[in-house]
Amino acid sequence: MRVIKITLILLVLLVTTTVLIGYGWMRSSLPQIDGEISLGGLNGEVTIARDKHGVPHISASTDHDIHFALGYAHAQDRLWQMESNRRIGHGRLAEVVGEGGLGFDRFFRTLGFTERAEDAWEGLDDAAKSGLQAYADGVNAFLNTNTSPLPPEFLIFGVTPEPWSPVDTLVWQKMMWLDLSGNFRREIARARLLSKFTPEQVSTIFPSYPGTVEHELPNLSAIYGALELDAIASAVGPEKPEGYGSNNWVISGDHTKSGKPLLANDPHLGLTTPSIWYLARLHNSTTNTNMVGVSFPGSPSIVLGRNDRIAWGFTNTAPDIQDTYIEKLVGKNQYMAPAGPADFEIRDEIIKVRGADDVILKVRETRHGPVISDINPQAKELTGDEYVLSLQWTALGKRDTGVISLMKIASATNFEEFKAAGRYYFGPEQNMIYADIDGNIGYYAPARVPIRHPDNEINGRLPSPGWLSKYDWQGFIDYNELPLRENPANGIIATANEKIVDEDYPHFITGDWSLPYRGNRIRALLNAKSDHDLRSFKEIQSDFVSDMARDVTPWLTALVDKESDILGALKNWDGSMDADRPEPLIFHTWLNHYQAALLEDEFGDLYGGFRRSNPQLVKSSAYWALENPESDSEYYALPPLDKSRALGWCDDTETPDVVETCRDIANSSFTSAIAEIEANHGTHWQNWRWGDVHTLTQTHRPMSQISVIGKYFELKDDVDGGRFTINVAGASTNPNTLHISGHGPSYRGIFDLADLENSLYIQPTGQSGNPFSKHFGDLFPLWRNNEYFTIKTDKIIPDEVEAILTLKPITSEEK
Repeated sequence: MRVIKITLILLVLLVTTTVLIGYGWMRSSLPQIDGEISLGGLNGEVTIARDKHGVPHISASTDHDIHFALGYAHAQDRLWQMESNRRIGHGRLAEVVGEGGLGFDRFFRTLGFTERAEDAWEGLDDAAKSGLQAYADGVNAFLNTNTSPLPPEFLIFGVTPEPWSPVDTLVWQKMMWLDLSGNFRREIARARLLSKFTPEQVSTIFPSYPGTVEHELPNLSAIYGALELDAIASAVGPEKPEGYGSNNWVISGDHTKSGKPLLANDPHLGLTTPSIWYLARLHNSTTNTNMVGVSFPGSPSIVLGRNDRIAWGFTNTAPDIQDTYIEKLVGKNQYMAPAGPADFEIRDEIIKVRGADDVILKVRETRHGPVISDINPQAKELTGDEYVLSLQWTALGKRDTGVISLMKIASATNFEEFKAAGRYYFGPEQNMIYADIDGNIGYYAPARVPIRHPDNEINGRLPSPGWLSKYDWQGFIDYNELPLRENPANGIIATANEKIVDEDYPHFITGDWSLPYRGNRIRALLNAKSDHDLRSFKEIQSDFVSDMARDVTPWLTALVDKESDILGALKNWDGSMDADRPEPLIFHTWLNHYQAALLEDEFGDLYGGFRRSNPQLVKSSAYWALENPESDSEYYALPPLDKSRALGWCDDTETPDVVETCRDIANSSFTSAIAEIEANHGTHWQNWRWGDVHTLTQTHRPMSQISVIGKYFELKDDVDGGRFTINVAGASTNPNTLHISGHGPSYRGIFDLADLENSLYIQPTGQSGNPFSKHFGDLFPLWRNNEYFTIKTDKIIPDEVEAILTLKPITSEEK
């Protein structure tokens, strides 16, 4: 027994020692952020002073050295993020993760981001090329001189990073263009429905924007059925969730205490660890100028933020810049074009797979773009020899100059320069707002937006027959004709992905605007005061009242026959999506049950892909189910859809002997929703909490897929809000992730043009992507509680400095 005890003690000591040594070794992967380092490629000395939040204050005497130092800092703090993103964009993920990465690789190899980025590089001007090369040199300087272990992901996956190139930056930009695009998925979704339902029925699932008159959808169900769109949809992924957009607003000095503009921006994206954004201050000591805001690790620009004279912010216009085309096959290697058979452009992509044989992917391209139905081998097999589906997308065009635009915007000093910079913008159209210290405010929405033929009745809503010329793009809207506003009379500009043009605007931008709930809530709060300041802007950004809930709830509750305390609470509810309240949980559970009862019997297995909330249909069906519906309430509400179409979903097709009404559905779904909540949360409804189910997990790519250690790379908490609140926090309708949030404000910035030093910033994780760093998740509690901090520029070294690293050029003696 004594021998056994000694052996056990020794084993425990050995394991403990091994763990401590391993922990210490992994801790040593944190970068050197103090002292001096000599590097080749610098023109002069550079200071990287990190403040208490880990934000680098980079000061150098030339733009070249600033770009170099930002690349170095990005590599220090976000190297794995940069590595994984470029591997995904180049279609080289399976090299690291094995067969689980093949779906990504097939998708991105088919889109051809690498070839498109190489083409963009060739077309850039010398200034842009110089900035991108300096940035890449900074990243590589870290790779070449770093003697510490790399972050833990490199060890776990056995990856040694290759040198960074400017093309890698341009591939990353293409990935962002993809994240901000996606209407081609809605085209496929509509086509899937048209293979089963009438155009009139589909119009209630994808209703037109309120007040917009659109033509009926053409019925091309025979073609869509032959395309096996279910398999294609699974290959290209689901639509972005509602609320996956952004907010921004700017007001003139007429509405502020200071008499100068205030500007706010919070882009809504998928939330991951680390954050997509990296805060930085860039100071040119020669010109004594600053840029402050968020950058993309992998790119040399401040994308959103301010300089010494202006502040700016973006939201996604979500333009229709993608069209899918049904291409009619002619033999094995040709497809039908308006002038007759045309040859595919064909290339073979060799995908290396860790632990398995290489995969050969044959990529075909048409005159419109790559054949996306080839991505999924199953879809290609099922499609046969009749049709394929191709994608035309502005971001796949030649000579993408978007990187020039972002660099020029960050250095603009007036609205004319800001607009001129926008003319280089190549990506998905953005609502770009502007303010300057002279008191001017403005708005511009630049991009390459396609012009469609007047006879094109599809107008980007469905896959179009590729052999008919009337469905081809006719060019692009001239930059002079894109939406523009400068110093509007009312002194308020606000966007939240809703419709930005009037009915008399001569060009088509999109038919898939976000519903106007967030935008109208923002404008209502802005108009409620005449003396705004930073505090009131913080309150607006943190607002989690849902106008969607306030719009829909009265109609649903009016249909329930039996009064109860729970129903009374909903009737008195103000739409506040507070994590500590029960009403949001009750409402969303009921909404899901009601919508499923409306649609699931007709949809069958197809319903799994169409669970996202449809407040227009839900409200309309409840509205028309009332005998004498009262007028809408005092705040903005969506007008109801056509009565017969809305009520047409109420009867349960699985009970042919009974004709159900929407009132029946409202009552039964309310009962089933309460039963579900009671089963999961107990019978005391006052103790139910939205936050018990509405949690946010910021996942890590790809560590979250590893169950044992994934949780150490994630950040998790309950969150206020919902899909339609200003402070967005999407709520999943998927039964496997029900109510869970995966997206929200990826950064918040508020800018006071009376004193830019007091501008406020926050992002949702931390500056570092290394889980052993104290800056891995230190900003998450601040972000969760809608708190901010300032990034001062009055000194080269900030007052609350954590570390100072000096980068020095290599001397002749050192060489």
